[in-house]
Amino acid sequence: MKHKQKMFLFLIIFTAFLAACGGSAAPEGGAAPQDAAIEVVTYDIYFGEDADNMGNPPVWTAKAGSLATVTFENKGGLEHNWAVIRQGVEIPVPFEMENNNDLILYDTGVVQPGEQRSFPFQVPDEPGEYIVICTVSGHYPTMQGRFVVT
Repeated sequence: MKHKQKMFLFLIIFTAFLAACGGSAAPEGGAAPQDAAIEVVTYDIYFGEDADNMGNPPVWTAKAGSLATVTFENKGGLEHNWAVIRQGVEIPVPFEMENNNDLILYDTGVVQPGEQRSFPFQVPDEPGEYIVICTVSGHYPTMQGRFVVT
């Protein structure tokens, strides 16, 4: 009986040790990028709580190279999306997706009114500021934000 108690205690200690040492392996020379949670809320023709996206755009932030989860909630009455535009490109007005698809780095796809969905997003490796728009016809430039990669 005493042997079983010692074995049980050993298993508990060993399990605790493994849990403390667990986690994902870091690449050589540094820590692994942490996952990011990006919360996007849209209303009728704007991102976030402020209807003035042109003068006061919402800002989302994540670490370069991290894997993010974009949780998108559409509280408006129109369909919307969240699209990150490549750096250094000029965004035409009006923005028409079929003619400008090559400008987009990442796009959640359309989220319908009243819907909430989550999307995986590989954050770019290049730090900087990216413009985010809704690519639904007529929504840009009124509906825009900034995505900062650190």
